[in-house]
Amino acid sequence: MSLFHTLLGIFALSLLGFMAVAFLAILIVKLHDKKPKPMMAERSRVAFWLSALGLPAFLLGLALPFLPGLVESTHHGDALLFALLGGGFLAISLSIFLNAMLAKSKRKSWPVVPAQCTHQQLEGGPNGWLWRAVCEIDYGRKHYAVSPKVRWSDLAQADAPFWKEEKARWFISRKISPKGECRLRINPDDPFEAELL
Repeated sequence: MSLFHTLLGIFALSLLGFMAVAFLAILIVKLHDKKPKPMMAERSRVAFWLSALGLPAFLLGLALPFLPGLVESTHHGDALLFALLGGGFLAISLSIFLNAMLAKSKRKSWPVVPAQCTHQQLEGGPNGWLWRAVCEIDYGRKHYAVSPKVRWSDLAQADAPFWKEEKARWFISRKISPKGECRLRINPDDPFEAELL
């Protein structure tokens, strides 16, 4: 093995070691995190453990080619490599999809209230176009001015951008009337957390 390959292996293993230590630190913090997550960003214990097992398996699969002698280059070594990479990636993907489905299903129980949009702003940049809106609602005998999520993506846990300004303007014209009337789905426990319908 050449010096270059040896240095490359050491660098790769160092990088993977750093990622593994960071993963363990995040895992310990998340295990002790008792704060309830907002329903827009649900977290399931099953999804947590899927990612907690999937990420180390995936990282180990990435490290195997740089560990000569640990796994011989035989059919079984290749099978182990693909099992770790594929299984780890599948577990991480299932974790993300499970959290997204749970968040979406919980939001379906939120009340839908009429709202008056008082401000809309389309922000454009290299990452696409995003709407920012301010709407006023009356809920529980109180008046609120909220900034709803305009086009929420449960998978990304963020507003999904539009890639063209025309599509962004067409989308908002379907959601908010010319007079500013719209409907919001709001979190009954925190009316400032809302989603434009």
